[in-house]
Amino acid sequence: MLFSIKKAYLLAMFLFEVGSLLCGVAPNSITLIIGRAIAGLGSAGILTGSFVVVGTAVPLRARPMLMAIVGTMFGVGATTGPLLGGVFTDLVSWRWCFYVNLPIGAATVLAMLLYFHPKNQEKVTQGFFKRVLDLDMVGNMLLISSAVMLFLALESTTQGAAWSSAKVIGLFVGAGVVAILFTGWQRFKGDGALMPPRIVMQRTVAASCGMAFMIYAALINLTFFLPVWFQAIRGVSAMQSGINMIPYFVVNAVFSLAAASFVSKVGYVTPPAVIGSAIGTVGLGLMTLLRVDTTTAQWAGFQVLTAAGFGISIQQGFTAVQTVLEPGDIPIAIAAVVAAQSLGGAIFLSVGNSVFQNQLLHATAARLLDDIDIKKLIDGGAASFRHLVPAADLPEMLEIYNKALTIVFTVSIPLGGLATLISCFIQWRSVKSEKPVDSEEKIEMGEEIQLEEVRRA
Repeated sequence: MLFSIKKAYLLAMFLFEVGSLLCGVAPNSITLIIGRAIAGLGSAGILTGSFVVVGTAVPLRARPMLMAIVGTMFGVGATTGPLLGGVFTDLVSWRWCFYVNLPIGAATVLAMLLYFHPKNQEKVTQGFFKRVLDLDMVGNMLLISSAVMLFLALESTTQGAAWSSAKVIGLFVGAGVVAILFTGWQRFKGDGALMPPRIVMQRTVAASCGMAFMIYAALINLTFFLPVWFQAIRGVSAMQSGINMIPYFVVNAVFSLAAASFVSKVGYVTPPAVIGSAIGTVGLGLMTLLRVDTTTAQWAGFQVLTAAGFGISIQQGFTAVQTVLEPGDIPIAIAAVVAAQSLGGAIFLSVGNSVFQNQLLHATAARLLDDIDIKKLIDGGAASFRHLVPAADLPEMLEIYNKALTIVFTVSIPLGGLATLISCFIQWRSVKSEKPVDSEEKIEMGEEIQLEEVRRA
């Protein structure tokens, strides 16, 4: 471990606070963008660091519940953040959307300084600059470059570029080539890599990353486009669409905590990971049944089933990796799971947006509605949807818009199915054992020793 967990977390919090302050006092858009970039850098460390802190501070058996609570808090923030942002903007100023982070962050820093004293950490003997040089900067640059080209390709398709265009194909090929270079570099660097193969290729770690990627890829389109459905199809305000999403986040949190309690008592994460993902996938299938005349009971029920299923499985990867790795390897594994989540969400949000816009643009190409400028409708967003469509054309346009949204939801179904399949590969290791191992060979060796002892007895 190159840097202290506590110091790294405090640095991330410092960056987030500085970025938030810069956004709050920003006199122009450039300053606001810079502030958001700094805050984003810090928040990335906070997200991963929160799970690492829990993994360091408490025994393995207690971690499922505490990690579920951490995940729930992020869910609560995602739900209440937009609502509070609207309140601040209406009653005070948009700047308070950023100022509110300052006292909360200060309280967190104080709590970390007073109460978090990690034990059993390896003592750092290298100098600061030597440790900085040991960071895998090349790996970081390759990964970022590949991701940027991939996102640019997906974004280009929403701006009118054809999937078969030279620009889109070139970006996809470039992303793939750089991804291959990244993989080769990681193998070359070994334990000094950004994602050491010894850790990320361990069966449970790889399965946890794959499951996290698929779950977040599936859910990102639901949590992003369902509010769009509420605004465009149901005709509600942005505030009301946020309120309509509360059942999803509440149920997700409740079942996440219930699953954590189950794992703490039973010991195994594999059953809730598999069963939860399967239930969530059924819920995703039901979301494709949304129609213009869908009742409140129906859309709420679809939300509840999806939220319950993925609430059960969504946090299991973080616990699973800790049952098979040595303590020093756990932070890297947790960071890998977080990275997989973020990558899955980012990629498939772009995919979903591309599918949605292309479906609407197809309506123009097919001349389904000659009197409506679909491009203008897309740029206007869900909030202005009904104001841009003539009253006579609104019923037909609602059907077209609804179909485009349900096709986006359809994209999530195979992703949920893959999450279910991948979760089956998580090893059955109990959180009740406080001596995790970092390879299947060590596990098999330990089992052979125990069997031999039984035979001798």
